[in-house]
Amino acid sequence: MSNRAELINQLAASMGAGKVGTSVGNGTTKSRYNAKTGTLYCKEHNVSQNVANQAMTYFMGMKEKYSRNTSLQAQQMVQIYQCAIDAIRMSQDPNVKAALKAVKSVG
Repeated sequence: MSNRAELINQLAASMGAGKVGTSVGNGTTKSRYNAKTGTLYCKEHNVSQNVANQAMTYFMGMKEKYSRNTSLQAQQMVQIYQCAIDAIRMSQDPNVKAALKAVKSVG
């Protein structure tokens, strides 16, 4: 479970969110995951199911584009895009959402 959460946090950090659930000086949360709605809030941006689907389409297209090239750099990009695809899939998985909701209700 911690690997999934870590992957989601890393994806959020790569989007400029910092650590999920961190607070800014005035006590407001600048990034968090809302398990009820399935929305990841990164600073002022939210990642809803619709946005996640759009991101998946984008990353899958880019992965396909780079997979045609056999250079080392292109293959590294393929791995990066696959990581993003996997992270988005996990963040939208009902089991992951349920686990995050359970963790939130405990804490």
